[in-house]
Amino acid sequence: MLKRVMVWEIPVRLFHWVTAVSILLLGLTGYYIGAPCVGVSADTAQAYFMGWMRVVHFTAAFALAMALFVRVYWFFCGNEYAGWREWVPTSRERRRFFLGQLKYYLLLAEDRPHHLGHNPVAGLSYLVVGLLILVQGLSGFALYAEAFQDGFWRALFGWLLPLFGNQTLRLIHHLSMWVFAAFFIVHLYMGILAAIEERNRTLGSIVTGVKLDKEEGE
Repeated sequence: MLKRVMVWEIPVRLFHWVTAVSILLLGLTGYYIGAPCVGVSADTAQAYFMGWMRVVHFTAAFALAMALFVRVYWFFCGNEYAGWREWVPTSRERRRFFLGQLKYYLLLAEDRPHHLGHNPVAGLSYLVVGLLILVQGLSGFALYAEAFQDGFWRALFGWLLPLFGNQTLRLIHHLSMWVFAAFFIVHLYMGILAAIEERNRTLGSIVTGVKLDKEEGE
């Protein structure tokens, strides 16, 4: 007998979808900003189109930053599946689950460890992605601050420019985009695999928040 369990609360689901849409928009607009590939008939039209690309890019960046702040807050205010320990394997049991899950992914074990929330390997990968979002954001806002001689943005992020240099920051910002693209492919594959093998509505749960789990004692 399976029971319905509310796993992903609304803030977690919103974080997931805002992050997914923001990264998609950032990737598409960022690629265009770096290598314009749409031809228009006049220079003014080209500048106008580029301006819209930059507006969408910066808006998505701010949305992603706000989503990350909310998710960090929810590490401490959410349910047991939203806590920061789901991302960091601090307990002995969590580390045991991590090794078991890693063996399964590496085809060294046949049985898939059962974990209703984030499995430990996925949780740790989300922590890495979260840190990468931070790096991506700092490099992007530093490049944005380059347009200002002084003021808020220059004071907050301008110190990164002399520390790393414009080209290094651009390279970090660009390469991070491809890491996100690779993560998306792996993440989608793992989600589909979990949904097929565990039959617990893994994919649907990121919309409804509900997963299926076995009743205790079964």
